[in-house]
Amino acid sequence: MKKIYFLLAFALLFLVNCKEDTPGQYPVDGTPPSPLKNVQVIGRFGGGVTLKYDIPDDQDLLYVVARYTLDTGTPMEIKASMYETRMDIVGYSLEAEHEVELKTVDRSRNESQPVTIKIQPKESSIHSIFRSLEIFPDFGGIFIRWENEERSDITVMVSKPITETSDLTEPVVNFYSNAALGSGNVRGFAADSQMFIIRIQDRWGNLTGDKAGKYLPKYEEECNKALFKRWNGDPDIPYNQYSGSWPIENLWDNVWNNGASANGFHTRSGAIPMPNKITFDLGATYTLSRFKIMHRPTTYVFNHGNPKHFKLYGSLTPYARMAYDDSDDPAVQDLKWQFIGEFDTTKPSGLPLGENSDEDIQVSSVDGIDYTCPAEYSQPLRYLRMDVQEIWAGQADFIHMMEMSLWGEPQK
Repeated sequence: MKKIYFLLAFALLFLVNCKEDTPGQYPVDGTPPSPLKNVQVIGRFGGGVTLKYDIPDDQDLLYVVARYTLDTGTPMEIKASMYETRMDIVGYSLEAEHEVELKTVDRSRNESQPVTIKIQPKESSIHSIFRSLEIFPDFGGIFIRWENEERSDITVMVSKPITETSDLTEPVVNFYSNAALGSGNVRGFAADSQMFIIRIQDRWGNLTGDKAGKYLPKYEEECNKALFKRWNGDPDIPYNQYSGSWPIENLWDNVWNNGASANGFHTRSGAIPMPNKITFDLGATYTLSRFKIMHRPTTYVFNHGNPKHFKLYGSLTPYARMAYDDSDDPAVQDLKWQFIGEFDTTKPSGLPLGENSDEDIQVSSVDGIDYTCPAEYSQPLRYLRMDVQEIWAGQADFIHMMEMSLWGEPQK
């Protein structure tokens, strides 16, 4: 019985002691620690500076805290361990003079006298990115391109007026990126003059000005998948199917993200060496503007047989022949497959094979990976050929895709 009482008392004591989880110890004195010494700026970068300082020799010192206010009016507080002698002050927008207050804090949560230092960070990288913005009319909207040398985490925000004469705007799309060379396509607009407004935001809420202009989107529509069909008119490109569950018709049935054995097309290993080639009939003639590929999901994302590097060809006639690809003979020009473009698939996160971020998964197997057809090779076609040069698992001799959607301008 005494043992039971002891255990109950211990449990009660444990619950009381665990009611509040606070850093450090409960205050045992009211003596503040000594302030920092020799605080100086040793580096300037976009939106901030690096400080260096000497830590006081106080045995109960816990951390250093910096407090300051951003250009947006947002108060900031950054803490550094007592073992650190450097601290980055971040989040500013403009290259201007600012004040930062630094204090030491001990285990009794006493704060030292403040040390105030004046700093002048370089302007945030959003401004140089904004100056690099290029905007072009594109099929169904506009194409935006920018440079981000510091690879900062940014949001490129695209909006438009609610009505042609309104000062009120509505969001169209946001692009989240930290790529050195970034780009984005704004799609889904009619071939009428459209006003677009673009600004850039960083992760602290700093904003650039607006870059606004009227652009005339080129006409496009999604190719009608109901007309697509299997076609193997080129004798040098035999049909290659992994099994009865993976026919090429699955590429245009609008089903893709339902598990590892998802509804898609898969070629058989050992049947045809790389590059694996597939063909099909669009059922109508288009000048292609862009297309989208859905990867096989789950553990196959940016892995296994998902295409990494490939070429696309097209033909107006069912008599296209791969054998004439490199021929300059004018007599066979109509029989050559016409080059559309060469495409690389970039993994958003840049993580190693087998490691994927949430963005990688979303882009590859939910939203789909977008590709734009180069305008210099733009031409009408009906029959499509895809040469997969490399898959994500390396130079294996098979491929798989869940869905392929295409857009373009229909031709009579």
